[in-house]
Amino acid sequence: MDAVLLFALPLVGGLLFCSHWNFTRWRVAREEGHRLYFRAVFYGALIFALVAAGRYLIEEHVPQIASQLKLIRSFLQPLAKDQSSAAADLAITCFVSMLSGLPLAWLLNLVFWKSYWLKRAIHKDVLEAFLLKAAERETSIAVTMDDHKVYVGYVVEASDPAVSRKYISLLPLMSGYRDKKTHKLQFTTFYTELYGDNASDQSTPLPPPLEHLTAEDFTIALSVDGITSYRLFDSQAYYEFQKSEHTSDESNY
Repeated sequence: MDAVLLFALPLVGGLLFCSHWNFTRWRVAREEGHRLYFRAVFYGALIFALVAAGRYLIEEHVPQIASQLKLIRSFLQPLAKDQSSAAADLAITCFVSMLSGLPLAWLLNLVFWKSYWLKRAIHKDVLEAFLLKAAERETSIAVTMDDHKVYVGYVVEASDPAVSRKYISLLPLMSGYRDKKTHKLQFTTFYTELYGDNASDQSTPLPPPLEHLTAEDFTIALSVDGITSYRLFDSQAYYEFQKSEHTSDESNY
């Protein structure tokens, strides 16, 4: 047994641990390269130390398990290059370290609740925090794209920081465009004329003659790379801006 290969096993355990522990899982999902490697090394070393200390205590105080470990050691010892008991002990500790990563993460998650740490991870990303705020407040948002089109609607898809977001899904209420020169907003399509009172229940069939469709059939996916700006949208505030002396029928709101 090669000691270098054996020490790779705790690294696997460390990676499994930090990928499933709620405290680190969403941060790890967006890391790569040397940062992810060093994180796996750090937690793998901690698990290795815990397993080594646990083995020492068990062998000292639990004779039954100690005798089983002795049998395993005698089986592994001939496989080691130098056929020493120390090499067999190292092999056992490394294998147990790898197997302990996932159960240890599940155990700690009983205290590190997913809902709290998920929100904490979301709030570290500006777009994810904005979408979460809109979803929690059940408020529509206005999204301006790089082709000057504007979409107003409700956030449909839940945020997941563990997945790199490429699109945002909206149930559209209105859409339009911004003038290329003045950037004033002009709405051209009003989806609420189709939904009626069914926008809140996306699975309810639309009124005739569109009873073969539901509101969710109009859900649109907008590329994150194509978004130039986004904001919460309040229809009452929009119409107040429309009536203001300082605006025309086309508003910058």
